[in-house]
Amino acid sequence: MAAAISNTEEEPTCPICLGLFNVPRQLPCAHTFCQSCLQSYITSKAIEHEKKRCFECPVCRKTAGHFTENKPTSEWASSFPVDTVIQCIIPKSKVDRVCDACSSEGSSVTATGFCVVCEEAICDDCVKVHRKLKVLKSHSILTMELLNNPQNMMKLAEGFTCLNHEDEDLKFYCNDHKIACCGICYFESHTTCSKVRKLKEELPALLRETKQSEIIEELKKLQTHLKTFIDVKESTIKDLESQVNGLTDRIREVRSKINTALDELEMKVKTEGKRIHKKAVIRTQEENHQCWSLIHAIRNSQLLCETVLKYGIDIQKFLTAEKIKSQLPLYYSQVREKYERTDILTVQVTFTPLLESILSLSSSDIGKLVTMNGSTLSIPGLLGKPVPMNRPALSMPGVRKPTKECQIEKVETFDVNISGNSNTPCYSGITILPRDRVMLVDLNNSRCIVLNNSHQVVTTSKIAGKFYEICVVGYDEVAVSCV
Repeated sequence: MAAAISNTEEEPTCPICLGLFNVPRQLPCAHTFCQSCLQSYITSKAIEHEKKRCFECPVCRKTAGHFTENKPTSEWASSFPVDTVIQCIIPKSKVDRVCDACSSEGSSVTATGFCVVCEEAICDDCVKVHRKLKVLKSHSILTMELLNNPQNMMKLAEGFTCLNHEDEDLKFYCNDHKIACCGICYFESHTTCSKVRKLKEELPALLRETKQSEIIEELKKLQTHLKTFIDVKESTIKDLESQVNGLTDRIREVRSKINTALDELEMKVKTEGKRIHKKAVIRTQEENHQCWSLIHAIRNSQLLCETVLKYGIDIQKFLTAEKIKSQLPLYYSQVREKYERTDILTVQVTFTPLLESILSLSSSDIGKLVTMNGSTLSIPGLLGKPVPMNRPALSMPGVRKPTKECQIEKVETFDVNISGNSNTPCYSGITILPRDRVMLVDLNNSRCIVLNNSHQVVTTSKIAGKFYEICVVGYDEVAVSCV
C-alpha cells in the first residue's frame, strides 16, 4: 500500500477548490473535501439547509448529515471526521498539518504530534494537555516526523470506526447494501439482509474479491474518458470561435458586395447625370437663343408702332397698326409653343423592390445568430452507453436542404491516420454528418470512425457483422446496416 502511494504520479486534491487538501473532511458517501471549502459550500446554501438540517454532497448529491437544531451551520463541516488516509499522502513540504482540536474551535495552529487513540493531529499545547490529564496519559503520541512515512499512517488507520457511531469499530460488511458497519448498525438495519459477513474473519476473502488493481484501472479509464471529454469540449470551443469569426467575415463579405454594387451605381449615376446635364444645357441654350430672337422681333414691332403713332400721318398709323395687329397671333402662337414644348428636366435614382425592402429592414429582419446543440457524444468502453448531451431538433433553422441548383465549390482530399494496433484499413463507406464531420466505415477492422472538420479522429465505434450500407437518418442519427 505504501509503495503504491509513493509511486502515485498525482497528488490528492479537493474536488471543490481543485487544490491540495487542507484539513480533509470525509462525508458518509466517502467523498472528501477541504474543511474550509466544504463549509463555504454549506454556507452558500444555508437557507435551504436550515430547513432540512442536512445538505447534498457536492459530487454525488447524496444526503450528508442530519444535524440537530442547536448546531449552527457554521460548525457542520468540522463535525465530519478527518480523512486520515488522504491526510497521510498530502505532501508535508507543501501543506502543513494543523491541530484538529484547535481547528474545531476556529484556530489554525501547526500540529507537531499525532494521538493514536484520539486519531487527531495535535499542537504543542495539546500535547502538554495529554501529558497532564490522567485520562489522556495512556494515549500514544507520535511525532509528525514519523507520520511522513505513509506506511506508518496506514497502520494508524487500520482501526476504522463507524461513520454513524464514532466510538464503534467496523465489524460487519453487508453484501446487500455494499457497506461496512458496526455492531449497532447491524442490529438496527442489517439483521434481515441476506448476507452479512464478519470483517475480521473474512477480510482476506473480501480483499481478494474487491480486485483493487482492476478498480484502479477502471478509475484511470474514467479519468481518461473525462479528459477526452474536456479535450473535445475545448476543441469545440475553438471551433465555435472559428465559426463566429467565419460568420463575421461572411457579414463583412456581404457588406462589401453591397458597397461594391452601390459604388458601381454611384459611378453610373454620376456619368449618366453629366451626359444628361450637358445635353440639357445645349438644348436650353438653343431654345433661349430662339426666345431672344423672338423678343427682338417683338421689340422692333413695338418701336415701329410707337414711332408711327407719334410722328406718322393717319394713313401710316392705320396701315402700321393693321400690319402689326396681324402679327400678334403669330407672336402668341410662338410664345405658347415655347411653353408647351419645353419640359423641366429632373433626375432621381429608383431602387429595385429588393433593395427598397432591405432599406426598410432592421437588424432583426436581416438575420440572427442561431445556436445549434451538438449531437450525442459516444465514448467507447464506458459501460457500453453513450454520454447524453442536449439533443437538437431534427428541423434546424438556417439549415437549407440541397437543391438541384447546388454546385460543388471545393473538393478536398485528406489522409486518415489512426494510432493503435489494427489491420490495414479499408474504407468501404462514407457519409457526411452535420457540423462538417465525416463518418468512415473501416471494413477490415469492423469499426466506424468519426472525423471532425479538421480531419481529426473524434471517436471510433465497433460494428457487429459485415458492413453493408450507411445512411444519415436524422440530424444526429446514423444507421449502419450489417449482414
